[in-house]
Amino acid sequence: MEKGHYGHYTGNARHSHTPITKTNVHAAERDDAAHISYLKRDIDYDAKHNHSDIDMTADEKHISKLAGDIKYDSKKYK
Repeated sequence: MEKGHYGHYTGNARHSHTPITKTNVHAAERDDAAHISYLKRDIDYDAKHNHSDIDMTADEKHISKLAGDIKYDSKKYK
């Protein structure tokens, strides 16, 4: 694997942090909702196969954070 080239996975790639505005708040909410849906499916999978309480707890905390983001964004930008 080549290192140091943007666009290839190097472990240190730049991450986009797009600020939330009134024009993109709906897209951000849809993105957060889709992420929550994925995390819920991951929790269900872990419960059925891995029985990893640590992973499930981390996913639940992440869901809580995303739900808080949605609530905050809807109050501030709508």
